[in-house]
Amino acid sequence: MRILANSGRRIWLTLLLFVSLTLAQIWRTPGDDKSDQRQSYVPNDRHDGDHRARPNFVFLITDDQELVPGGINHGMRYTLPMMRQSGTTLRNFFANTPICCPSRATLLTGRYPHRWFVPSDDACMYMDVAGDDFAQASMGVLMQRLGYTTGCFGKTLNLEIGTPYCNEFTVKAFPGWDSSFALCNEFDFEENVWNVNGSILRTTDYMTSVIGNRSLSFIESNLRSGKPFFAYIGVHAPHLPSTPAPWYKDEFPSLSAPRPPNYNFHGSTHHYLVRSQPPLTEDVQSAIDELYRDRQRSLLSVDDIMHDVINLLSRYGQLETTYVVWTSDHGYQLGQFRLPAEKEQPYEHVIRVPFFIRGPCIPEGSNLPFVASMVDVLPTLIELAGGAVPASMDGHSFARPLLSGGSSFRERHLVEYWSVPRMPYYDHLIDMENNTFIGVRLLNATHSYLYVEYYAHRHEQNFVHPIECELFDLKHDPWQLQNVYGLPEAHSAGPLSSVLRELRHHLHSQVKCSGQDECVL
Repeated sequence: MRILANSGRRIWLTLLLFVSLTLAQIWRTPGDDKSDQRQSYVPNDRHDGDHRARPNFVFLITDDQELVPGGINHGMRYTLPMMRQSGTTLRNFFANTPICCPSRATLLTGRYPHRWFVPSDDACMYMDVAGDDFAQASMGVLMQRLGYTTGCFGKTLNLEIGTPYCNEFTVKAFPGWDSSFALCNEFDFEENVWNVNGSILRTTDYMTSVIGNRSLSFIESNLRSGKPFFAYIGVHAPHLPSTPAPWYKDEFPSLSAPRPPNYNFHGSTHHYLVRSQPPLTEDVQSAIDELYRDRQRSLLSVDDIMHDVINLLSRYGQLETTYVVWTSDHGYQLGQFRLPAEKEQPYEHVIRVPFFIRGPCIPEGSNLPFVASMVDVLPTLIELAGGAVPASMDGHSFARPLLSGGSSFRERHLVEYWSVPRMPYYDHLIDMENNTFIGVRLLNATHSYLYVEYYAHRHEQNFVHPIECELFDLKHDPWQLQNVYGLPEAHSAGPLSSVLRELRHHLHSQVKCSGQDECVL
């Protein structure tokens, strides 16, 4: 039994567990535009009108939730063991960019951030997401074309920035969603503005619980009707200000932020923003600990949503016919390299994020090693739904290794970031003009590297003359303490220089790629 708040009161949901169903095969239907499709390998055994043969989807995405170190271990106390035991973990899943709107644009379209980049401060963190081109390429529209009733609840993009969806004079429904309850204002967990199917609504109840109640109502309505549904649940937790629900505000009183080897570490060989950081004072470290506690407290309400979603699916006998996913848009930093908070860096604690999935034909208790990234998620969901991946998408489906328990998919993934304006936090500069970067992460059985190029202008598009570079050998330096780009062996004949050349070549062959053929695995 869990507590959710709505309309000024707590609603108790008591749900009973019924016998689970087994789904032997997955329905398949091609997309509308066959000229832009790739063949799906998922078998087609659906009979016309057989709605129940189609898998449902519940997609839960958190905001700024790191995987390492300690980002998922406390607040998700029901969700973490449940997903690990009943589903599959992707332990090498990465974001393609370390900031909200670009990462979500990538998730929603299966296209890299550079596909949506515009050099305008009026756009959504430089992403052109307001137009029809973005809408027609996005998750909701594509799932509708596959016959799904779609619902979107909470944070999708940063809709208050550079879009018409949250302006009272231009407000319109968010395209692609049959039921839309989209967050319009961030940085407040109690007084919120929403776009509800094209109308503005204001609420004063705890945000995460409001999102949860709306999500559960949509899911139950579709379970009753028997129609296949796709529910996108975008919570704002544990993003700043990381406000916990009142009933969880005293949890974890003695919890402290993890102190990995790169905590309060002077990255003297790193790029300018990092190597110029002053040491963390005792007061700042205390603030980091309190922030960490609040982040975990705020996730307890997210955990409640997942608990009630699973019970609801079980009650209607649809748990085993529904794909349930949990991931985050990117990670977070809490004192690593003396950076007290935020993200905006290419390092492991920021770009490596949780990815768990359970559902039809998904191996239980599996922990898969293959590399995948945010750009691959929508292609995978489309293929699991029985569709074929549009050739215009940059990402590739990892449905095959996921369902078969395979170990290989891709070995490299891109990281892209255009810096936002100067951002101080506790007297530490978190972002600045020369923090624009492109990078490539390589991970296979023998190598683990990150190569990054930094550029002087935050509207950079050519990527020809980097002002600084970083190269980390994570196999021998997992906490990225030593940038080996400046070592002689990185630029003379030998194994390290060969790796560097290969990474640089791959990065520049992909940084402007477009579509399945150009954007290679």
